[in-house]
Amino acid sequence: MANIRQVASEAGVSITTVSRVLNNKPGVGEETRQRVLAVAQELRYHSSNHLPASHPQVTHLGFLNPTFPQEITSNAFYADVLHGVEQICRELHINLSFNTLNYAGSQLRAVPSSIKDNNISGFFVVGGRIRQEVIAALEASTLSPFVLVDNYFPECGWDAVMVDNLRGIRLSTEYLISRGHRHIALIGGPNHASIVERRLGYQETMQRHQLTPLIVTPPYLSYEDGEWGVTEILRQAPHTTAIVCSNDEQAVGALRTLRELGYSVPKDFSLVGFDNINMVQFTNPPITTVCVDRVTMGQVAVQLLLDRIKFPDRPVMKVTMGVKLIERASVTTPRAHEIVAPALKEEKTS
Repeated sequence: MANIRQVASEAGVSITTVSRVLNNKPGVGEETRQRVLAVAQELRYHSSNHLPASHPQVTHLGFLNPTFPQEITSNAFYADVLHGVEQICRELHINLSFNTLNYAGSQLRAVPSSIKDNNISGFFVVGGRIRQEVIAALEASTLSPFVLVDNYFPECGWDAVMVDNLRGIRLSTEYLISRGHRHIALIGGPNHASIVERRLGYQETMQRHQLTPLIVTPPYLSYEDGEWGVTEILRQAPHTTAIVCSNDEQAVGALRTLRELGYSVPKDFSLVGFDNINMVQFTNPPITTVCVDRVTMGQVAVQLLLDRIKFPDRPVMKVTMGVKLIERASVTTPRAHEIVAPALKEEKTS
C-alpha cells in the first residue's frame, strides 16, 4: 500500500501539500490539487491511511555518517551521539537505519540505499567532515528532511545541532591565562565547522589579551596528530608553557609524546583537551578539558528532526549545546625553569 511520501514524490510536491489536499485545506492551487488527487487515486492512497501533517506517523529514521577509521561505535565522540539518538528512538518505537556515506571531497560518489527508502521520514547527517555540496546532493535525492550533527555552514539551509565551540575554547584559554600562562599554543586540525570555530576562539582570546597565538595544524584529530603537534610546537616555540588541543584524542597523544621526551605534565607543560571523552579522566595525570554532552546532542537531534517532520515549513533552526570546563590535574602555573629542546636532549644522551 502506498504512503504519503510516495504520493508526494510522484506528484512532485511536499508532504505538507499532499496533506493539505487530502484534508481539503486551503493554500494549494487548483492545478496542483488535481494532480495530487490524481496521483493518490492512481496509487490507491486515501487520507484515512495516514495522520494529518500536524501528527505525522514516524516509524523509521536514517543515520548517515562518513567513513571513520574505526566503527562509529568505537569513535569516542560520535558513539555517544549515536547512543542519544538510539535512546529517544527506542522510547518512541522508531527504527533506525544506518548508512556510511561514499564521497570524496565535495563529490557524492553514490546515493545511500536508505535515501530511496520511502519508509524513512528523515535523516541525521553526522560528522564535521561532510561538505555542503555532499549534503545538497543528498537532499536532491529525497523529499525527507535532514538534521546536521556537529556540522554547519554559512547560510545553512538545514537544521543543525552544534557545540558552543567558541565559548569552550575561550574557557580553556582564559583558564590557562588566569594561571599565569602567556605562551600558549594550539594544536589545530581539519577545516570543518567545529574545529574552525575552536581555532577562531583561541585566536580571539589570545589577541584580546595581547598575546601571540601559535597554531600548528595536523590533518586530523587523532592521537598521532596530537603527537605530531607537540613535536612541531617544541620545534617552533620551545618557550611554550601550555598546549590547547582541538580534541581529547589529540591531548592524549600530546601527553604520551611529552612523557616519552622526558617532560612532565603539568610541571613542564600544562595541557588542555576538548570534548571530555571517558579516557581523559584515567590518564596520568587526568586531563583538564571542555565537557560536551554528546548523548544530549543526539537526543536533541531527534527532537529537532521530529519537529521538522511535523512542521516542514518552519524556519531553519540551529541548536547550540552549552559547554563547561572540567578542571583536572594537567594544568598548573608556568614553569620557572628552562627546558632542553628535544634535539639537545638527544645530543646529551648520545
